[in-house]
Amino acid sequence: MIGIISLKRSFIQTANIVSVFAAIGAGMAVISGLFAEESIWHPGPAHEILEAHEMFGFIFLGVIIVTVIFRLAIGDKIYGRLKWIGFIMVLIASGIVGYGGYLGGEMVYTHGAGVMEAQIKTAEVDSLQNELSRLKGEEQTEEAEQAPRGHDGHDHAH
Repeated sequence: MIGIISLKRSFIQTANIVSVFAAIGAGMAVISGLFAEESIWHPGPAHEILEAHEMFGFIFLGVIIVTVIFRLAIGDKIYGRLKWIGFIMVLIASGIVGYGGYLGGEMVYTHGAGVMEAQIKTAEVDSLQNELSRLKGEEQTEEAEQAPRGHDGHDHAH
């Protein structure tokens, strides 16, 4: 952004190079995220956040690729409207990657996605809930099998 605002050639050239590396990094992040999605533990509530995080990753990748193509096409000749188009593209890309990072933090720090201790605690709670449900189910089954009062040992035609 400094290069776009100041129009210093060295800053613009550096930003062009950095943009290429940003696109490469974004591509690697998307690929590693797709692998991680299948392999990390994430509780139910984190799944929707994970899907949004993934979507923002793809959107950022697209925006940064368009930004790189734009920057390489115009080189260091940023002036007039091109200056503002480049500036807006960088702002949009920054907002997208920032919000995607926020969602990633929500998955980990709020829901414990990928955190072994959270997975263990959730498994313990699920196990206790299953045992409680099983015990309640047995009680309900025993009660259901018992004949209602006054109906022991015989059938009625009501």
